[in-house]
Amino acid sequence: MAKLTFDNLSEDVKALIVDRILRPTDLKNVCLVNKQLHALAIKPLYRHVALDLGSAKDTRLSAFLSPHNAGLKHIRQLRLHLAKVRDSCNQKQHAGFATRLVLDFLPGDVLEEFRWDTSDWCPWEPFSADNLLLLYQKQRRIKRLEVMNLDRDVLPAIKKSAQIQETLFSCAKTLALYPENRQMLDLSHHFVERTAELLEELIVHAEFLWPEQRENSRPLPTEQAIDTRELNDSATGPGLLTRTVFSHMMPFETCTPFKKLTSLRLHFVGLRHCADTWCRFIDFTLIQDLRLYHCSGADSLFGQLCKASHLPKRLRSLDLHHKDNDENEALIALDGFLCLVSGIQELIINVKHVKSLPAAAGIARHGKTLQMLSVHASAESPSPLVHVTPPENDAEELVWETEELEKICKACTQLEQLSCAWPLSSLIRTPNELWKAYENAVFSSLKDLVTLHITTFPNNKPSTQLLPKTIYEQLLQCLATRLFDLAAGGSAQSTDTTSTPSSNNGDDPPGPNPPPIPPDGSAPTATPILPNRSKKLRLIAFGISDKIYEREDSKNQLLYLRSTSLSAFGEEKVHAAPIGWCLRQYVEPRSDVLDVVLHRDTKGPWKYGNEALGLSWGEGVDDE
Repeated sequence: MAKLTFDNLSEDVKALIVDRILRPTDLKNVCLVNKQLHALAIKPLYRHVALDLGSAKDTRLSAFLSPHNAGLKHIRQLRLHLAKVRDSCNQKQHAGFATRLVLDFLPGDVLEEFRWDTSDWCPWEPFSADNLLLLYQKQRRIKRLEVMNLDRDVLPAIKKSAQIQETLFSCAKTLALYPENRQMLDLSHHFVERTAELLEELIVHAEFLWPEQRENSRPLPTEQAIDTRELNDSATGPGLLTRTVFSHMMPFETCTPFKKLTSLRLHFVGLRHCADTWCRFIDFTLIQDLRLYHCSGADSLFGQLCKASHLPKRLRSLDLHHKDNDENEALIALDGFLCLVSGIQELIINVKHVKSLPAAAGIARHGKTLQMLSVHASAESPSPLVHVTPPENDAEELVWETEELEKICKACTQLEQLSCAWPLSSLIRTPNELWKAYENAVFSSLKDLVTLHITTFPNNKPSTQLLPKTIYEQLLQCLATRLFDLAAGGSAQSTDTTSTPSSNNGDDPPGPNPPPIPPDGSAPTATPILPNRSKKLRLIAFGISDKIYEREDSKNQLLYLRSTSLSAFGEEKVHAAPIGWCLRQYVEPRSDVLDVVLHRDTKGPWKYGNEALGLSWGEGVDDE
C-alpha cells in the first residue's frame, strides 16, 4: 500500500483540516499553495471581516471590492471600525462614503451580521440612515439585527418599503437594541414586534445619558431627555422602556411570552419590579444564556427565578456584573439561585461593594458541567477618576479561603478555564504558604485546566522600589514556568524564583538555586514528569486587560504560553513563552475567559515612563 500523503487525501478530509486553522495569516498562506486549497481556505478566511474606515488606506477598498475577489461571496460577518488617525477632520464623512462604497459593491444576500463600532464603548457614533436602508435592501438574510443610533428617523421609510417588511425580518434570530431616545424606542418596538416569532436572542442596552454626558451621540433637547425613574419599571406600572418596546404584548398579565427566546442580555435595565414585566413576557424556564450587566435590582430577578414557575430548566451560561448595596442582597440572592439551578457550563461573576465572594457551595453544585469559571469581587468600588496603583489595588479584590477553593476545585473536575484573584506573593522571595496552597488546590484537582487567569500581580516586596518592566517580566516569566512545571507534574525547585541563601554577599542578584550535581560528576538530569498530573495547561495570564474590543493588546496584562526549551545538554524543559492578547485566541481558542471585560482599573507593579528609564532623579529627555 502506497504511503498516504496530504495530496492523496480526499477534498472532504482536506476541508476538515483547513477548518482547524484559526489564524488568518496561516489561512492566507494556504490559499497560495494551489487552486484546490485556495477554494477550501478562502471560505474561513473571509467568513469574518473587519475594516478600518476613514483613513488614507481606504484607497485599498477598490482591490478588496473587485469583482475578481472570490472571497466576497463568503463574507458572513462584517464589522466596520472608525480608524485611528492623527487628523480626524472630516473623518466621519470619509468613513460614511467608504461604508456606502462597501455596501454598494458587496454581493447581495451574503451577510448574516453587520456591526458598526466607532468608539471604545457605547454609545456609538450615529450611523447613516441612508446606508442602513441600503444594507437592508441588499442584505436580506441578516440573522442579527441592531437598532443603533442613527442620524435621522428611519421608521417611516422601513414601514413604507414592502421589500424590507417582507424579507428583512424572516431570517433574524438575534436582536440587539441600543435605544438612546424616544425615536429609537419606537424603532426598537417595530423590530421586536416583527421578529417575535423567530427571536432566539435578545440584547437590550438601555444606558440613557443626559445631554451633558453625550460625547459621541447627537445632543438631545432638554424636553426629550428621559429620566431614569420614567424609564424603569415602578410599583405603579411598567416604565417607558417596557411599555414602549413591548407595547404590542400589553397587558403583560395575559400576553404570550416569546416562544423561542433562549438567550437574554440586559445592560443598565432596572429590574426592581421585574415580576410584573420581564417575568411576564419572557419565559425564563427556556432561557439558556442569561447575562446581566449593571442592572439595578438584580436581586429581585434572582428572587423570581428561584420560583418553580420561572426557574430555568437548561441554563447553560450565567454572566453577572453588578454593584451591590450595603446589605449585599444581590449576592445573597445569587447564592440561593445557584443552589437551585443546575447544569451551568459557563459562570461569570463580577460584583463590587460586597463583603465576601459567592458561596463555594453554589458553585460546587455545578461541578459535573462547569467548564469556565470567572469569579471576581471587591469590597469597595473605587472612583474611575482616581487611579490606585498596586499593591493596594490588588488587595481590594477579595480572595477565596483555601478551604473554599479546594472545595470548588475538587467538585469542578471538568473545568477548562479559571479566572480569579490569587493571594499576594513576592517574586523575589519563596512563594508563601497561601500561594502554595492555591497551587496545590488548582493543579491537583483540575486535570483538564487549559487557561488560568490570575488577575492579581505578584509584587517585589520587601523591596521598596518598583522594578523596571523588563526585569519584572523576566521574574514573572520564571513564576509562570514554575506553574507550568507544577501543572505537568514536575518539581518547582529548578524554576523557583527564591531569594539566595544567607551566604550571598550582595554583589550578585538573588536567583534560583542550581540543581544538585550527582556524585559521579555527570550532568544533572531533568526532573521527571509524573503521569498522574495534568498536562493540558497551556496559557497563564496575569492582570486585567484595559482593552474592551479584541483589536489590540493590553499594556496591563501579561500572558504566557506553555512551550519547551533545550538546555545545554539537549534536554527539553518546560518554558513559559510570552504571547500577545490578540495572538493567543488563534493559538489557544479555549481562552474565552480572557475576553470577559471586568471594568477594573489596574496597573502592573512596575515602573512607568521616565522612572522606568532611570530618569526620575536626574536630567532626562523632555516629553514633547
